[in-house]
Amino acid sequence: MGSDSDEPFVAQVTGGHYIDTYQEQVFSGFEDEHDVEVDVHQISDQFDGYQQIQQGQSDADVSITSANTLYMGADQGVWDSIDPDELENYDNLLETFRNPIYDAGDDVHGVPTVYGTVGMAYNRDELGELDSWEACWDEANDGNITMQGTDFVRVFTTALYLGMDPNDIEENGSYDEGMAAIWESVREQRDLISNYWTTGDEHVRMFSENEAYVGEAWGGRIKAAIDDGHDHLDYVVPEEGAYGWSDNWVMVADLDDDKRETALAFFDYLLGDDVMVPLAETLGYPPATDVTSDDIEALGDYDPSGGERLTFLDPGYEDEHSDEWSEEWESIQSA
Repeated sequence: MGSDSDEPFVAQVTGGHYIDTYQEQVFSGFEDEHDVEVDVHQISDQFDGYQQIQQGQSDADVSITSANTLYMGADQGVWDSIDPDELENYDNLLETFRNPIYDAGDDVHGVPTVYGTVGMAYNRDELGELDSWEACWDEANDGNITMQGTDFVRVFTTALYLGMDPNDIEENGSYDEGMAAIWESVREQRDLISNYWTTGDEHVRMFSENEAYVGEAWGGRIKAAIDDGHDHLDYVVPEEGAYGWSDNWVMVADLDDDKRETALAFFDYLLGDDVMVPLAETLGYPPATDVTSDDIEALGDYDPSGGERLTFLDPGYEDEHSDEWSEEWESIQSA
């Protein structure tokens, strides 16, 4: 299919490794297969891209989004809805990623492509095999635990550890009781923590240099450290579950018919197995579809359950409670 419009099809994507990968693995092939000119616009991050579109400073037709910007745009009418029946390859998506919780409303607005996790890294030589968040609250690991120093992640993982739904926190039917139990657990853990990390480089260094034996981590970054020779490390999505995220593609609202048809063709192209495999392998994150390969299954974030052990953020729920969580987390840190 070619567009009747003389204007190029504009795709907005984050820079660096992402824009290079999409240029090589997606955009060039889509241009050839569909006789479309793709004009690629680089953004610094997904919030930057969202703000440009929302403020009328971008002529993007489609954009890559996070869970938060997918949710905001769906809620505020920035993204157009998608009828899954218009995409032949929509059924390739794992069940976990079909109209997920971070796509606001009943309609589908985003097409997930790859996902990642915030699970648990650990020193296998020191601690043996681990599969539970309990190790991060175990007094035997006092001084050798590190966790991510972000308020909503502290709430999220602690809720999972305590057997609560991070998107509907309650104990005995009470939100207040549920949060009291979470903050009590966070305070108990604080006494065991060597350091709270805030960047990928920081937590990889701590695990690689044995400044921490166990704690929260990004699967892809730990896999890279293992590949670099730090084979005393391992990474797992604990049995209680872990925080998951995904990249998602959306189309801007109010496109003309030709651009909308091209956007749908682009989404369908992305979800095809022959496109998704090289995209996922090159980005280094597992696909949100059911396709796999030896290289995909070796990725640090790969979840053989198809994402069933992952819990994804409801941005609306986080936004409702973010000020409260931030205030309490700051109080705990400064105590």
